[in-house]
Amino acid sequence: MLVLKLKPHLTKVEIKKKLDSQKEVRSYKQWQILYSVALNEGKKSEEIASFLGVSKEILQRTVKQFNKYGIDFQKMVQWGGRRDSNSFLTLEQEKQMMGDFANKAAAGRILTFKDIKQEVEKKLEREVSQDYIWDLFHRSGWGKKAPRPKHPKQDKDKQQEFKKNSPKYWQPTS
Repeated sequence: MLVLKLKPHLTKVEIKKKLDSQKEVRSYKQWQILYSVALNEGKKSEEIASFLGVSKEILQRTVKQFNKYGIDFQKMVQWGGRRDSNSFLTLEQEKQMMGDFANKAAAGRILTFKDIKQEVEKKLEREVSQDYIWDLFHRSGWGKKAPRPKHPKQDKDKQQEFKKNSPKYWQPTS
């Protein structure tokens, strides 16, 4: 039951001009939200959200961002994706490092996940989680390659004997 109010960064006419000049759907919706809030001061967020067809959370977040950052609120807030400020390495550095790993793996010097994890930790000078390494693999297009598991009591001779003596087709017993 939050009543929304815009800070006076722009007038209603200026907001309408911004709304009309938008080319992208997301930007248009954001400016539409701001214009609706400007025209309907004193209304509750649930009411405005219901006639705009958006959730009240999106409505409140858009108004909050506009009030905080002003006219350039869309440039200040990122929606999803990778945050370079939170990343250990840039994408270019990751590509370079994974290229080095590929060369070492081709030469037979890196064999396992643990080897790569140790190399990454040495380069970053900090401990990283296994999820970070798997995400790194995923971003680089690498996958897990491992031999199929074998039973410890497996006997190749008995398997061949079974293949030779078994019928070519199955017939139900009557």
